[in-house]
Amino acid sequence: MSINIKKDSESLFKGLEKAYGVLYLLLLAFLIFLGARYVSTLDHNSLFYSPGMLAADSNMRAALPVKQGSVTPPIDIVKFSTPDPALVEKGKGLYNTNCASCHGETGAGNGAAGAALNPPPRNFADLNAQTWKNGKKITEMYVTLQEGIAGTGMASFSNIPPEDRFAILQYVQTFNPEYPKVAPDDVAKLDEKYQLSKGVKTPNQIPLDLAMTLRVLDYDTLKADLTSIYNSVSADNTDEGAVKFKSLVNNPVKALNSLASNTDWMESSEAFMKYLSIDPVNKGFKAEAFRSGPETLGRIHQYLVTVFAKNRV
Repeated sequence: MSINIKKDSESLFKGLEKAYGVLYLLLLAFLIFLGARYVSTLDHNSLFYSPGMLAADSNMRAALPVKQGSVTPPIDIVKFSTPDPALVEKGKGLYNTNCASCHGETGAGNGAAGAALNPPPRNFADLNAQTWKNGKKITEMYVTLQEGIAGTGMASFSNIPPEDRFAILQYVQTFNPEYPKVAPDDVAKLDEKYQLSKGVKTPNQIPLDLAMTLRVLDYDTLKADLTSIYNSVSADNTDEGAVKFKSLVNNPVKALNSLASNTDWMESSEAFMKYLSIDPVNKGFKAEAFRSGPETLGRIHQYLVTVFAKNRV
C-alpha cells in the first residue's frame, strides 16, 4: 500500500513539473511576443532624443559655470601679431594646457594624444611641409584656431579669448625662427574676417541642469541636429571614418544619442577610446568596438568630431 502511495506521489510531482515547464515556456513566448510588438511600433528612421538621457549624465557640460555673454575688448592685431616676450611667456602656459597633448611640448607633433590621429598633428618646427591649410603667418594660423580643420583632429579653439590665441601662436612661432612675418594686408584681411578691432561677442554660458530647469534648452533644435547627423552618416559611404563607424555600431540612432549626451569624447582620440571602453553595447556600439585599434578609432573620432561640429551639437 505504502509503495503505491509513493509511486502515485512521484507521478504527481513529475506531472506538476511538466505543467510548470509548459507554463513557463508559454509565459516566455508571450513576453517575447509583446516585446516584438512594441519594437515594431518604433520609428527607426528618426532619432529618439530624450531630455532625460542628457540629464542623467552629470558629466555633460553641467560643470560649466554660469557666464554672462559679453564683448571682448577690441584687439590690436598689429600688437598681438608682433613678437613680445611677455606674450610668449603667457602663450607657453596656454600652449602646454591646450596644445601639448597632441603637438608635443616642443611642437614636434609627437604628443601622446596625437599618436592615433591621421593625419598626425602639425610639427610646428617644420616649415617645409606643404600641408599648411591656412598658411604659416600668425594671422593665418589664427584662422585655424578659430575654425579648426575639417577632416582632421584639429578642433576649433574659439572658446579661448582672442588675446590668448595670439599668445599661443606667439609661443608656437618660437619653435622655428623662420616663420614669415605679417604684412599690413594680412592684418586687414584677418580683421575684416573676424572684426577683432571691434571686439568679439561671446554667448551666454549656462550649466545644462540649470538650462533644463529654466526650460532654456531647445530640444527640438537638438533633435533636428541629431537627425541631420544621422542622415549625413547614413548617406556617407565614401569617408573612411563614416564607413568604420557604421561597421562598429549595432544601433546608430542609440550610438549618436549617446555621443550627444556626453561630448567629453570629443576632446581627443584617447577620450573617445575611454568612452567606448565603458559599456559600449548599452551605448549602441558592438562589444568589440573598443578593440578596433587606435588607428581605426582615431579615424572614427576625427569623422565624428567634424560631423558634430558642423551641426553644432
